[in-house]
Amino acid sequence: MKKLLLTTTLISTALIGSAMAQGMNKSQIEAIIKEYIQNNPEVILDSVEEYGRAQQAVSDIDRQKAVDENIGWVLNNKTLPVAGNPDGDVTVVEFYDYNCGYCKKAVSDVTTLIEEDKNVKVVFVEMPILGRTSELAARWALAAEAQGGFLPYHIALMQNRGPITEDILEKIAKNNGLDVGAMRKYATSDEVSTMIAEKSAKASAMGISGTPAFVIDGQLYGGYIGLDSMKQAVKTAREG
Repeated sequence: MKKLLLTTTLISTALIGSAMAQGMNKSQIEAIIKEYIQNNPEVILDSVEEYGRAQQAVSDIDRQKAVDENIGWVLNNKTLPVAGNPDGDVTVVEFYDYNCGYCKKAVSDVTTLIEEDKNVKVVFVEMPILGRTSELAARWALAAEAQGGFLPYHIALMQNRGPITEDILEKIAKNNGLDVGAMRKYATSDEVSTMIAEKSAKASAMGISGTPAFVIDGQLYGGYIGLDSMKQAVKTAREG
């Protein structure tokens, strides 16, 4: 809006200067300005688009800076679920929500990447921002991690297409041979509450406000990026 106001002001100033030089009155000058804007709307639209691109670039730079300042917490956190090669040369960090449609879509991309690239490490950071059941699911997934069964539980929960309920969470646990009673107890523990709160705070500090979001070798990729782009990001990281 500031850019739009500045552009309009500059155009108006130029037109007013020209009109005053010709001895026109206020009404005539206003008519000229109105006619110019009506006949040349692309000038205003181009200005707004340019401003939007500039603002997006600044936002991207700020978010990347925030990631750079906080990524150490992720890379050095031993409580975060990990899949793939724990000693991989490229680390992919995924921020996700179990109620997020694009996160559900991304799960096959991530698992395919793990299967095809044996030198990739994937770190999972739950970010339950889509309601109470998102947090409930995140708690149970962490309980699955405590029993060493995170990845199959995570995949099954992402593949669930219905509402997330405790019955569903228990059923997935049983199907994966996990101790349901122990999971229920751990999921409601203060330890899990602290873990979720800490992760939410760190995601916010990184400027990540939506899911999915990926950080690949320290580079932030917001939103769903697809398998091909994910592979390219890993390739770029290795070449770098």
